[in-house]
Amino acid sequence: MTVTGTLIMNIGILTSSFPSHPDDHLQAPFVIDFIEGLKRRGHQVFVFTQDRDGEKKEFLSGVRVTWFGWMKSKKPMVALNPYNPLDLVRIISLFRKGKEAVVPFVKENRIDVCLALWVIPAGYFANYVYRRAGIPYSVWALGSDIYRYGTNPFLYPLMRRIVQEARGVFADGFDLSHRVEERFQRRCDFLATTRKFKTPDKPDRPDKPDRPYHFLFVGRLEKVKGIDVLLQASALLKDEHLDFHLTAVGGGGMAEWAKNFSREKGIEAKATFAGALPDAALVSLYQSSDCVVIPSRSESIPLVFSEALNFGRDLIVTDVGDMGGLGRQYGVADVVRPEDPVALKEAMKRKIQNQGNPGQENKREELLKLFDMETSAERFL
Repeated sequence: MTVTGTLIMNIGILTSSFPSHPDDHLQAPFVIDFIEGLKRRGHQVFVFTQDRDGEKKEFLSGVRVTWFGWMKSKKPMVALNPYNPLDLVRIISLFRKGKEAVVPFVKENRIDVCLALWVIPAGYFANYVYRRAGIPYSVWALGSDIYRYGTNPFLYPLMRRIVQEARGVFADGFDLSHRVEERFQRRCDFLATTRKFKTPDKPDRPDKPDRPYHFLFVGRLEKVKGIDVLLQASALLKDEHLDFHLTAVGGGGMAEWAKNFSREKGIEAKATFAGALPDAALVSLYQSSDCVVIPSRSESIPLVFSEALNFGRDLIVTDVGDMGGLGRQYGVADVVRPEDPVALKEAMKRKIQNQGNPGQENKREELLKLFDMETSAERFL
């Protein structure tokens, strides 16, 4: 079908991370803005993802979601360990059940093209459909699939086939794009991941000179995200009797550890664990914070990086993936070594004492042009 000379397609988004309700921020929320961009261009979008416990809603107008059954896990997909026998059974179940369900999905919805988020496992389903039915597909790598599985000798041949046979290959970071090209000998283009919030006209950051300096962490409470390093740095700050408060938004496997550590180190009054929050509450925290901290051990360009830029917040980031390079090049972040609580503490101390990098507004705007979902939708199409 064509409209004013443009080919209109039924696009299948295959992903292991799709929000199950509007305030589900742990499951690639940027994909919502991406889908809306495709819809604005007249395309019909269908989503294929695995079933999960809890509330599930088809909350995007006109977007049908297929939740295929499998042996579910309460763990996030990235945390499944193939060397754990029970996790291995779940992984096998995921691949087998997804493979069985994906062909009926594309036939029933008359899918013209697929986009797999990410190379594993969604790329496996897209490649299977391509080989069975000739439906072209693209893959979008977001870091964990490449950084964690790209060197696995058992998965590498499968991942190489998936990447090699894709119509288009994308990654959400420049360093990640280079890694994909080096490992799989295939051109890989940058495709930004970001989202825009509906914000009130006036920021609600209180203008009180005597209030504590407010740090914000947004992400999974997992080791890879460095929440332990951030709390260790916070304990060191507390020992120096500095006035600050840390709010951590998100859940994960280290949630109980984080709360216990805070109690043991006597920083429970300085650390709030907010869990998952609806958009309105998260917007309020972004607006009322002074500095967003991203202490990750491994990243490409996390969503929280562009969100902090959009809200004009100061940033402290670790020198992993593209964060360090972008932070230095555009002057928007203080950059520290990963897994170094002392270095992180010193960067946080400089912010509290108003000695950190305040960011350059013109450079910030220049960088934000890279993180535009309308551009991402156009590049994919």
